[in-house]
Amino acid sequence: MIRRDIDQYDDSLIAKTNMQLINGIGRNPVSVLNELRNGDVEYKLVARWGLDHIPTFKVKLQVSDHIYYGVGRTKKEAKFDAAKQAVDDAHTWKKAQQKEERAIATITDMQQTNGIERNPISVLNDIQNGLEYRVVEYFGPPHRPTFKVQVDFRGQTYCGVGQTKNEAKKNAASAALNALNGCTVQNDTCLALADTSHPSKKLKTEMRQINISEKNPISVLNEIKFGLKYDIIQQSGPSHNPTFKVKVDVDGQTYYGVGNSKKAAKSDAAMQVLNSFIQFPIPGMIVTNNDTICLTKMDFTSDQMPIKPENAAAKANKNRNIQKGPLMTLNELYPNAEMTCTNNESDPFARFQVTVKIGGETFVGSGANKKFAKNAAAAMALRKLINYSAPEQSDPFCGTFDTVPNVKKEDFEKADAITKLVNDKFLEVMGNDLDHMKRKVLAGIVMIKDGDVNNAEVLSVTTGTKCVSGEHISINGASLNDMHAEILSRRCLMNYFYDQLELVASGGSAKSIFEKRPNGSGYKLKDGIEFHLYINTAPCGDARIFSPHEETGKVDKHPNRISRGQLRTKIESGEGTIPVKAASSIQTWDGIIQGERLLTMSCSDKICRWNVLGLQGSLLSHFIEPIYLKSLILGSLFKHDHLYRAICGRIENTIQGLPPPFKLSRPEMLPTTSKEVRHPHKAPNFAVIWMKGFPKPEIVNTMTGKIDDSIVSAVSKQKLGCRFAALCGKVDSITNIKTAPPVYNEAKTAVEGYEAAKERLIDSFKKAGLGNWVCKPIEQDMFEIA
Repeated sequence: MIRRDIDQYDDSLIAKTNMQLINGIGRNPVSVLNELRNGDVEYKLVARWGLDHIPTFKVKLQVSDHIYYGVGRTKKEAKFDAAKQAVDDAHTWKKAQQKEERAIATITDMQQTNGIERNPISVLNDIQNGLEYRVVEYFGPPHRPTFKVQVDFRGQTYCGVGQTKNEAKKNAASAALNALNGCTVQNDTCLALADTSHPSKKLKTEMRQINISEKNPISVLNEIKFGLKYDIIQQSGPSHNPTFKVKVDVDGQTYYGVGNSKKAAKSDAAMQVLNSFIQFPIPGMIVTNNDTICLTKMDFTSDQMPIKPENAAAKANKNRNIQKGPLMTLNELYPNAEMTCTNNESDPFARFQVTVKIGGETFVGSGANKKFAKNAAAAMALRKLINYSAPEQSDPFCGTFDTVPNVKKEDFEKADAITKLVNDKFLEVMGNDLDHMKRKVLAGIVMIKDGDVNNAEVLSVTTGTKCVSGEHISINGASLNDMHAEILSRRCLMNYFYDQLELVASGGSAKSIFEKRPNGSGYKLKDGIEFHLYINTAPCGDARIFSPHEETGKVDKHPNRISRGQLRTKIESGEGTIPVKAASSIQTWDGIIQGERLLTMSCSDKICRWNVLGLQGSLLSHFIEPIYLKSLILGSLFKHDHLYRAICGRIENTIQGLPPPFKLSRPEMLPTTSKEVRHPHKAPNFAVIWMKGFPKPEIVNTMTGKIDDSIVSAVSKQKLGCRFAALCGKVDSITNIKTAPPVYNEAKTAVEGYEAAKERLIDSFKKAGLGNWVCKPIEQDMFEIA
């Protein structure tokens, strides 16, 4: 190439020509070039511009592999300019030849010298100064990156790969020097396929020469096994950054590949196939769409062992800074996981259900769309297999995996199991009643014995988000005041307690959840029995007063932030809450009937009250000790700090003097893996109530607090008061009550310990500056119980 062209030049002629041109008295360079090239010179007019009377011409001259452009006012001047550049460059070519010969000699010396080698970058720089090395690719984990560098030399591009940029540059320079010296590039090698017991023994056993230098694994595999079909079986992730999963069948075996593009996934699958039957290490590298895989020290004889949980966890935790979601992490750690998706049109909050199977274990996640369902199933699998918690995401409605302090993975699994039990029970009891399956808030209470979630029982499932209208409040306890789902579930639990006490009264103590207290008066809950409350969203009030998309750190403790921890009331015939006012802490019957809004304390405030006074209420406190929640599970809008403050933290420094056995309980607070998304639609004007033992649910009108405007709910004050009156005298009591007081309010206030604890609770809110507890008009509890 260059050598052949240079040899055609006469050294003396070149020197003479250069001297003549420098002195300005030389011959025409067009003539000189014709002598040098023996007339083998071609000039081509490539451009003309300017005015007709003052044109400018541009001429192209090609001498071997070198191109020169000349510009002039005439074609002759343009040719002169191009030829002059070529003649001037002739001397440079001669020097380049000499420099190249010295470099080749240097390369030879470098290869023949033992123990002393020059840096190939320096050697290549001696041949051609000013070469630019470009880092064209970077891949691998941050702690062990791999760089790919390119360098352009003599019209060719050479690549180098290394663990550092300098190492990659050296490899690129070595590739250029090897090519210059006529050596075989190290990347050019062959694949040897041997007949083994693997299904790939059907392949040809003779040696096949396959050049894999910078070849895509798909191409390499195609030369070995032509006509393979790659099937795309899954696509996940956002549209701007998708993840594809591909499978390919080779000789009865199925191989899977994962990548951020279809090509990358296919390359990964092809690489899995190559790994399975290549019998010895191969020097060189294979380039995929995204990664360059170095094969220099790769041993293909070792089996592909399953990832150990501890290794998978370490790998997953190292990649957490990359903010990968659970689905992407699962695909990387367990590429052969089987994932199936089913559709349930009847439930808009869990329309899709995804099942993941890994090593004989099954994990199920649900969501409003496939993305949420897949992420939920992947998170469940990772949490169980490698105790992995996904990084916190930006959307708290769909995919937040909040870090909860001091909670084991078994507790998360229990929370997911309870969530599934409540949702499945709701779908079961509603059947085909699609009209009344509409809901915003779903709640349920689950009882677990001895910590075994497999023996869990769903005691109640309820929906609802509204309170009774002021004009429909009942003076005889026939109407439900608060029809928020979690409040109704607790009233269902009270009804269940009456069932269990009646079981004791009928001689079935062994089957009851209650047992006699040590002193013989009244009853207490048997050991090992727990009650768990599930709500699909944060309870209204203080637990929900935060901006889901703005707060990322701890709770703002600024003293002027008076919205923190405040007692709040629900709005009549509407949704949401407002802070209480001192002037409005007392409500009157006639004022409400006349048009004053009926105020009801928020769900956050009531749950805080349950954590002090218990779930059983005042009437049941005649018979049983306080019963507290074991855990509170939220399906969305879970913020641990806000929830803790709302249900117990805001009064823990001010509550004092509680009579035993009352205490401030701190239940476990857990999020679920399958999140519910926000549905901005109007809340239905009905509530659904189902409790254990009921053949079908009650459908309550939230405007009237009754069923069909006339039928009284089984969990109303009137019905529960009647059950209390019927139980008096049949079982032992803590207060030694034998006959029920005639008036509902008198029966409530007769429990001195409960009333004293309630006063301490109300005082603790006042001391903390959180407001006054708002009570219903006293006339509402002045009805008789038979």
